[in-house]
Amino acid sequence: MNKFETQRQYYPVLAYKSFLNTPQNGLIPTYVADAICAEIQGRMLEGLDIMKTNEKWAEADVIRGKVARLLNADPAEICFGGNSSTLFNIFANGIQLKPGENVITYNTAYSATTYTWINKRQDGVEVRIATAVDGRVDANTLISLVDSKTRVISVCHVDSYTGYRHDLARLGAFCRERGICLAVDATQSCGAIEIDVKKMNVDFLTTSCYKWLQCPFGLGFAYIRRELIDTLKQTDMGWTCTKNMTKNDPLFIDLSENANRFEYGGLNFTALRGLSRVLDAYHRLGAKDIQQHILNLVDYVYERAAELKNVSILGDMAPQNRSNIVTFLYPSSWPVTHEYLYEKCISAMPLGPGHCRIGIHYYNNHDDIDRFFDCLQRLDEL
Repeated sequence: MNKFETQRQYYPVLAYKSFLNTPQNGLIPTYVADAICAEIQGRMLEGLDIMKTNEKWAEADVIRGKVARLLNADPAEICFGGNSSTLFNIFANGIQLKPGENVITYNTAYSATTYTWINKRQDGVEVRIATAVDGRVDANTLISLVDSKTRVISVCHVDSYTGYRHDLARLGAFCRERGICLAVDATQSCGAIEIDVKKMNVDFLTTSCYKWLQCPFGLGFAYIRRELIDTLKQTDMGWTCTKNMTKNDPLFIDLSENANRFEYGGLNFTALRGLSRVLDAYHRLGAKDIQQHILNLVDYVYERAAELKNVSILGDMAPQNRSNIVTFLYPSSWPVTHEYLYEKCISAMPLGPGHCRIGIHYYNNHDDIDRFFDCLQRLDEL
């Protein structure tokens, strides 16, 4: 039994269901649930005095280091927040875009990202939208929209609908040479697909933790490149933005020089305790091995899909653009609804008549995939 098959024991759902719905919500392993329950029990039974509070902030800094390792960043470049959407606005508001300057994104990016930029139109900022072809928007398409007034190229590392994995290294190299910021929403990749913000020349990256990082709602984190931190306008302020939050002068702001200057108050320490355990497992399993395990299973997904005459894969991605997410197309008359899949003990995401999305994480295996495709095959043979 390999190390990924061993991990399945920590996910009780997998004993009776093929769970292929991590793009919507990730499974929470038993060791994360235990850590969270212990945190809540401790708060209930012991209360929370100043000493314990200070310990939790110190623990948050330890977890900050684990996040930094995940991204090949420095802990000083990591800040925590409630979710990716909130954190993305730190960057969008902080770079102080001027009227006439432009941001480049695309029509299949997740709305949490596109809305952030569309909101800037009220300030006279131009938002240039690239158009996906068969679910794909390659680097050349985005780059073709760049001109002298381009300030940002903004992408989702893995697109939530199509599963297209963007070439961040190509985009990052282009942007860095021209002083353009590369801003990335990694909510659908972080924890599954390897990320190296230094090699990829990423300037800003966010993720929520309730999907591939297997935590409850209410926690996310951002990476802000060291050289960018001081240049971002501080649009919001709180008591934890300072160098020493325990000795704040109410009339003098001694602002932190690190990314934690964008943490405005208390953190979700309960979810952080869970994230710490997830990251321990991630680092133990190994980033490269996790990605390879997932992509091997995705290759198997492609093999199973090719066996069916009425099923195709949206975009039919080249190997370098494949990810942990795959969307299928099939006749719109097929009754692939949430209710239908539930009866078959399958959790996936029908996106409307004729198409359905699945996600593959390191806790999945061939049996999960086979159960899903056996359902499609029965419909294919009717």
